[in-house]
Amino acid sequence: MNLFFKRLIGQLQSTERMERRMMMEEERIARYRQVEQSPELKEFLELKKIVESKEFGQKKYNLIHTKFKTTPTYETIRRYKDLLNNKQLQMYLELEDSQRLKDYLAFRSSPNYIKLQNKKEVRNSLELKQMAEFEKSDEFKAYLHYRDSKLPAQFKSLLAEVSSDEFKEQYAFWSNPKRWKTTDEYQQEVLYKRLSLMPDIVYYLKQDSSEIEKLEDWKKVFVDEFDWQRLSDSSWKAGFAYNNPKLLSQHSFVNEQQANNGGKNVGAMDGKLRLFTKNEKITAPAWDPKKGFINKDFDYTSDIIQTADKFRCEGGLFMAKIRIEGDIHHAFWLGSGKKLPMLSIFHYNGKRVTMGNYGENVFDGTTLRGINPRNYYIYSLRWTDRELVWYVNNVEVYRTSRNIPKEKLFLAFSSFIDEQQRAMEGQLNVAWVRVYQSESSKIK
Repeated sequence: MNLFFKRLIGQLQSTERMERRMMMEEERIARYRQVEQSPELKEFLELKKIVESKEFGQKKYNLIHTKFKTTPTYETIRRYKDLLNNKQLQMYLELEDSQRLKDYLAFRSSPNYIKLQNKKEVRNSLELKQMAEFEKSDEFKAYLHYRDSKLPAQFKSLLAEVSSDEFKEQYAFWSNPKRWKTTDEYQQEVLYKRLSLMPDIVYYLKQDSSEIEKLEDWKKVFVDEFDWQRLSDSSWKAGFAYNNPKLLSQHSFVNEQQANNGGKNVGAMDGKLRLFTKNEKITAPAWDPKKGFINKDFDYTSDIIQTADKFRCEGGLFMAKIRIEGDIHHAFWLGSGKKLPMLSIFHYNGKRVTMGNYGENVFDGTTLRGINPRNYYIYSLRWTDRELVWYVNNVEVYRTSRNIPKEKLFLAFSSFIDEQQRAMEGQLNVAWVRVYQSESSKIK
């Protein structure tokens, strides 16, 4: 596959941008879950249910748009004022329990009451004169008018009602045109709006939870940022890994020009894995298909490391950020401890990068053009029970559904010089390795 045009038209993201995107996705998940557990979001969601409810909206509308004159409070105060302004009624109420009325009613029940019919006696008696004047007064007329009426009791009831602290609060509330702003609901609405503008909550609400769940479904099951000092302290072991314990792990092949050096050519420096191919003479074991293991003199040394003892998995997303030096073989692959299956995630053969699935006498894969492997790229393989898909940075470069492995495989890095190549020194540089698994990627 030619990636030159992908780079030219911008479809192939730069490695730096790809890494930033990966980091942003991790930060996106972390921030989403952090906000999700925050007391601010909890309060916001509780207020959201309240403030956006039909009942809340109706109450707000009523409190804002209701005219004071249409309220029961206004009607109560209006009726009270009407009766308060009724002069006859007020005269009745003033007279009702007065001593004057009591004295008059007592006089009216006495034998002297008949004397009011005698004008001469009235003129000669101060008491009779006072009783006669009272009987003709507006106050007494008011008394006669309202003594059997329900209005005095109504006024007293209204007076008690409007004098209560509860009514005074209602009156102050309903007579205030800005009454909505005095309510607890208004404070809830203000807090809801303030919370809705918080950057974390704005961020949370913009997220698609299904996308977050899909991203989160991919769990890191293996990570190496190469912050270790010694190979023995890492997840890697030098040499080949074979299922047959009788086979020698520390060896090269008779058709190669380098001896694998038992991990001596491997180091983690500045947070990166360095696998060196060096020009140095050594005698070391080599596998000869006809003779078996033999000692051979080599002019170069290199190495192979793998995770067979510490990590194997079946299915997932396998990623490594890699660059090379030297036109020799450099590889990142998945092995089983047998010849097959073997999945190549990255293989530079001295001229081109290939990626694919090795089978018996067949290679199901692709050759890449248009990228310079001396620069860092992220090489990936997505392995499911249905297919194998290879990527460079964000671009898919090959896909196959043939010969899907059905067993756990380990990770391996190696560099070597085949007998047909011009021998030279080289270096395989790996910034990081990551393996992710999701429910969908697991082999069923």
